[in-house]
Amino acid sequence: MQNARALDERLRKIIREVSDSTGQEIKRDLIKELASVVNENQTKEIYSFLESFNRALKKL
Repeated sequence: MQNARALDERLRKIIREVSDSTGQEIKRDLIKELASVVNENQTKEIYSFLESFNRALKKL
């Protein structure tokens, strides 16, 4: 019975460690994806601004 408890405790510890590790990987992936979306959005906004600026200059 004591061996079963020790095994159960070891398995719970392993599951907790794997879960924590997987959670950290998911967080890193989500942060990378968010950074990519923000960067893409900023690039589009800058491009749009430059196009507007160029049109305004041509009107002068």
